[in-house]
Amino acid sequence: MDLPDFKTDRVLPDRVTSNWDRIAPFAFGLGIVATGALMSRFRPSVLDMPSATPRRAEPRHRAARAVARVRDGADHVAPDNMSSKLGKSLVMAGAAMLVARVLDELVSD
Repeated sequence: MDLPDFKTDRVLPDRVTSNWDRIAPFAFGLGIVATGALMSRFRPSVLDMPSATPRRAEPRHRAARAVARVRDGADHVAPDNMSSKLGKSLVMAGAAMLVARVLDELVSD
């Protein structure tokens, strides 16, 4: 039994781009930017990060003091609320998508 050769048996028509195909990336990019902006603006308490430095006794051993310094340094870098960092990431991703689409439109015309 031979399988049919789909490459030669049918000819695909040239695809005509509809308006939605051209507008959809802009709409999705704007939606991503808007979602990221809203997440950065409103910080739900559910996404609050716990404190990295709860009250404890001072470590006595040298290695424990070194670990405590690393922990305290990480506390300065870590976000207080994950939604703000996620929101900023979404804004940057949406903006990159919009810029790429605008450049694509400029080059294709």
